[in-house]
Amino acid sequence: MAESDRAPAQSRTRPTSPATELNDLVIQACDDADSLYGVMHAYTALEKLVDTGASADSEEPSGPQLSALLGLLNEKLMARIEAINATTGAVQAALRGVALHAR
Repeated sequence: MAESDRAPAQSRTRPTSPATELNDLVIQACDDADSLYGVMHAYTALEKLVDTGASADSEEPSGPQLSALLGLLNEKLMARIEAINATTGAVQAALRGVALHAR
């Protein structure tokens, strides 16, 4: 429902200044970077799983299970890094546009 509530607001034509566009991109970059913390927490959990000092009572994950987990973590990490790269690339382009308009 929140998505549908936001859609009309985004479709309205609103004048955007380079500063507004840059601000939006910076916010997006911060959000993208924050999302990396989720992947970091997953790697921390994985580290605890393979820690040699782990409790002998717990069942240790098998090699294929760890491999599958790492594959998923790496996939999520790569997607988040690509999102950050895209956003920072857009910030760079916007800054170049601002610099050209200032001349």
